[in-house]
Amino acid sequence: MAPSNDSQNRDRARQAKAWVLALDPIYGMIGFGALGFAIDRWVVGSGRTWMVALGITGLIVGFYRFIREAMALNKEQTRSSSRTDGNPDT
Repeated sequence: MAPSNDSQNRDRARQAKAWVLALDPIYGMIGFGALGFAIDRWVVGSGRTWMVALGITGLIVGFYRFIREAMALNKEQTRSSSRTDGNPDT
């Protein structure tokens, strides 16, 4: 029996969410690094101090968000799995 269309859509949504989670640290590092570059270039006029500092901050924030969202996704998957009793703590 082929999987239902609804099941395929849920699987695709979970897969898309997993990709977003995986790319969060990279997006954070690039975004904050670009902001730091702009501050270095147009406001302060220093070397690369702000770019490096904010790039590292973006990486840390991205990993924090990755861990938080991955834990939530894992709990959601555990609740909806037919192999468990629905309790995410077991």
